[in-house]
Amino acid sequence: MHRPVAGGGALRGEPLTSPGVGLLLRELPDRGAVAQVLGSRTDAEAVVTLLELLRVARDAYGAMQSSLGRHGLTDAKWALLMQLHTAPSGKLLPSALASRLLVTKGAVSALLRGAERARLIRRLTHPTDRRKYYVALAPRGRRVVARVLPLHTRRIAAYMSVLSEAERRSLGEALGKLHAALPALCPRSPGDSGRVHKTSRRIG
Repeated sequence: MHRPVAGGGALRGEPLTSPGVGLLLRELPDRGAVAQVLGSRTDAEAVVTLLELLRVARDAYGAMQSSLGRHGLTDAKWALLMQLHTAPSGKLLPSALASRLLVTKGAVSALLRGAERARLIRRLTHPTDRRKYYVALAPRGRRVVARVLPLHTRRIAAYMSVLSEAERRSLGEALGKLHAALPALCPRSPGDSGRVHKTSRRIG
């Protein structure tokens, strides 16, 4: 199970925490007023639509955080539990967890220490290398997953049920396009026109 169910993500080297979108307006500005300021209705539509996307993402993420918090979990701990729960062998090396969670090895070490203190995970000796160890769910971690996963999934399914199957497919395709176009939001050289360049995108 991937991160949308786990609830949360992070950039390389950053902890799994809430996205930095705290300065977004609660009420979106009027498109007509924005068009007057920008002098372009097309640009106004682009700006307000992105603000709306970020607002939904922020509020949905916050709701999921709150839901997990009722079970004594953070999004980072939940992502960790789900990675171990879905691992074919039921265990992973810390380096593999760092790669899957998109965090540094130092960050994943801190996460593992906290989860171990909470008795959610356990360490398993590596069969051939004493310097390494595997991480697996502890009995308490398995019980937490068995209890929380159905509830968490039902909440997500209920939330997404406002969209038809066709709408969900269309949304997924649109979000895929926006993800591929993210370089357009990144700073470039002063002479760059800001035009979106086609980028290769791996699916799966």
